[in-house]
Amino acid sequence: MNQYDLIVVGAGPAGSTCAALCAHQGGRIMILEAARFPRDKVCGDCLNPAVWAILDRLGLSSAVRALPSTVPSTMRFSVSGHHELEIPIVSTTCSASSIEERIVRRRDFDALLAARACEMGAEFRDGSPVTTLRCHSGIWEVTLASGETYHARRIVAADGRNSVIARLQRHYSPRTKDGRIGIQAHIPHPSDYDGALAMRIYRNGYGGLADLGSGMANLCLVANKDSMKELRREAELYYRISTPVVWRSITPISRSQVLAPARNGIYLCGDAARVVEPFTGEGISYALRSGALLADILCTSGGLTSPPSSLQDRSYRLAHAQLYGRNLWINRLTRFLSEHPRIAHLTAPLLLRHPSLLSFLTKKVLNPKNSDVE
Repeated sequence: MNQYDLIVVGAGPAGSTCAALCAHQGGRIMILEAARFPRDKVCGDCLNPAVWAILDRLGLSSAVRALPSTVPSTMRFSVSGHHELEIPIVSTTCSASSIEERIVRRRDFDALLAARACEMGAEFRDGSPVTTLRCHSGIWEVTLASGETYHARRIVAADGRNSVIARLQRHYSPRTKDGRIGIQAHIPHPSDYDGALAMRIYRNGYGGLADLGSGMANLCLVANKDSMKELRREAELYYRISTPVVWRSITPISRSQVLAPARNGIYLCGDAARVVEPFTGEGISYALRSGALLADILCTSGGLTSPPSSLQDRSYRLAHAQLYGRNLWINRLTRFLSEHPRIAHLTAPLLLRHPSLLSFLTKKVLNPKNSDVE
């Protein structure tokens, strides 16, 4: 029998972080990932300054900085039909080390995290999609598409906004589906592109551009489904994209709220628990921090070898609400504007006329003190 203390479904930033820290505490941990690694992911590829506290805990800060990556010095805001505004991005120093915004491809970053989890004692199986989940006498049985089964008292669902585990266990409340779509492409640098981290409000949605290095950039777009074709055309004209590119998509962008991020030995973290608006620079940060938060609670309030308890569930629910509740108002504002592009296009120019306000909003997103997990 493949028996473990904890099975983590999903090897993104949340899942690998939780698995690594739990394994480091002596737990027997299995990570099950549906995709084959390394794999690309629809993402803005931005590591904001709040990630470094977690990466330091994992012993990965130097390794992440050694990956192909860039450190933007400027945030550029623009609105279709209006002028641009640039805000300097200033790296800070804490405990004799730099805390910076960094752009790195998810395929490289996630592969590094998964490898570190293995180094810290976790087992990892990629290309292993989960099909069913059943509980027998307090033990969860996970069945893969291959027919193999794995068993554990606790399951961590870290498999993204469309979590298989959460849907199988009906953790999501009913709600009208989100009508938006996000797409991403890696493109050659547009002519005259200087490596700035760009956010642009188009007439049909919003988008971001980030420098991946080696002459490539990450272009991301979000719009209502019926406006995406027009938004893509806008972006292609603006950046003068004349050659075919491969677009990847995610939909829905958001979904119904989780009824409870912890219940009966099932724990949700990352986007499986709380969807963060994509391409705003905050998603990877919250995923890492929620994974670390969950690991700390599982390893201290009763430990992994004891049966799941209401204390662990309650502790995680409260801490999870506190983590996300403090700083997501900027994310909510971005979502509102993306759902109402006409309002966004009318109001966004006001920000361009008030640089101090735009600078304040930028600093709120890039503030390393937003990290609640030490």
